[in-house]
Amino acid sequence: MIQYDKLFNKVLPVLESKLEEIQYYEYDQITVEDIWNFCIQKKWRKKKMEEIHLYEIVSTIYSVKASEIVSHFQIQQFQSDNWFGGLNQDELNELLKPRSTQN
Repeated sequence: MIQYDKLFNKVLPVLESKLEEIQYYEYDQITVEDIWNFCIQKKWRKKKMEEIHLYEIVSTIYSVKASEIVSHFQIQQFQSDNWFGGLNQDELNELLKPRSTQN
């Protein structure tokens, strides 16, 4: 979901620098695109990108913590997963039926 290609290319050195910092803490699965998309989706979601100054963008990127990115994408994953997608209707009914109480 890379948007704003021109702006992305302009701040790419900043994103790469932040990625090196994040990888230092052994978050190897995070990419430059993840950092960029996190900032767009979370940090700038209520702002118009055309109105944000370059120094604000750079400052935001440098202030992002790896744990924020990981948490954000984990929450997205939980929200998008279909937890019971592999079950057919009979299996789902069996799983969700109430227990019979025996005395």
